Amino acid sequence: MKLLVITMLSLALAMVLGHLISDDAGFVVIGYGGKVFRTSFVFFLVLLVVGWTALYLTWRILYRLITIKTRWIGWTGEYRAKRSKRALANGLVALAEGNFPRAEQLLSRGADDELAPAIHYLGAAEAAQAQNAVDRRDNYLSLARAAMPSAEVAIGIKRAQMQLANNQVEQSRATLEYLADRHPDNKQILGLQQQAYQEVGDTRALLHLLPVLRRHRVFDTERLATLERETATQLLARNFASFDELDEIWNALPKAARGQAPCLALYCQQLVAFGHHEEAEKLLRKSLTRQWHPDTVRQYGEVRIHNAALQLERAESWLVSRAEDVDLLLALAKLSVCANAWKKARGYVEQLITVAPSPIAYALLAEVHEQAGEVDDAALARRDGLALATHPVRSLAVLPA
Repeated sequence: MKLLVITMLSLALAMVLGHLISDDAGFVVIGYGGKVFRTSFVFFLVLLVVGWTALYLTWRILYRLITIKTRWIGWTGEYRAKRSKRALANGLVALAEGNFPRAEQLLSRGADDELAPAIHYLGAAEAAQAQNAVDRRDNYLSLARAAMPSAEVAIGIKRAQMQLANNQVEQSRATLEYLADRHPDNKQILGLQQQAYQEVGDTRALLHLLPVLRRHRVFDTERLATLERETATQLLARNFASFDELDEIWNALPKAARGQAPCLALYCQQLVAFGHHEEAEKLLRKSLTRQWHPDTVRQYGEVRIHNAALQLERAESWLVSRAEDVDLLLALAKLSVCANAWKKARGYVEQLITVAPSPIAYALLAEVHEQAGEVDDAALARRDGLALATHPVRSLAVLPA
């Protein structure tokens, strides 16, 4: 199209010039160094056009000869880029199909010709991971980071995820702690840290991570509360060498976790083990006033303060609204025995066996019978408790008889 326009313009210009010189062609005289050159105007124009064309063609040829190396590099670079893109596309397809050896071959080979080879190396690392080739995977990830230092976070997260998936928990933990030192606000890094700590069972490290998870809202409220409760129960269920160690752990727990009934019940159980019954009774009573929970009720029955009658009286006040609460009846039976209120103990135990028979209820009933001198009844109660413990379904079936 461009050549056609130039040709048409040239013909139009020639027609105009032809018309102008049809009456008088004119001539051109050029003098130089004592010599004179004379020619017609038309011939001079033709000569001028031919000379300009020759000069232009000569320049174009020289320019292409001079720039042949640059153009060759550009052409080969474009060819390599196309080949690399084709290798990337085919490699990703092979990766999706599960043909991991071919995917690794294509992606690693195409990385040499790509301006941004990190994508190729990451894909090759995925393929190596699927083949359980850990050394090759780590090598590809290192190459990806060297090729694109700005993608350190993304590549590091990918490395940690692959290590976790391959049960390399300690290596993943080291990777994540390295990243967390440099990028402490990254939610994905924090979430993976929580997963790594849980995998390795490091509840102490997880305890220190919990406030960070809450501050950055890594998880939703429900999941975070569950995580805090699970961490707290794991920490409080262990054996403590001293009360100071227990107190340190309790104070380090998030406030929300300390307010959850299962955690409080475990803490009070540890308090009882160290002889702090009064403090445990106070905490459990306040908790039950705010929120009724089976764990705290059961643990309240294990507390023994000096004034056992007062504790029994406090527990009996809850019967007004929870007359058939199994856990409360069991706690009242235990507290009655502790307070030597044997008549009350018998009533609570018998009511408990009627509502929900259990081995511990029969054990308490046996203790009541023994206190009253009813040896045969005590033996019978122990036998029924043992039968219920060893064959719960069959024993329950014959209970009415």
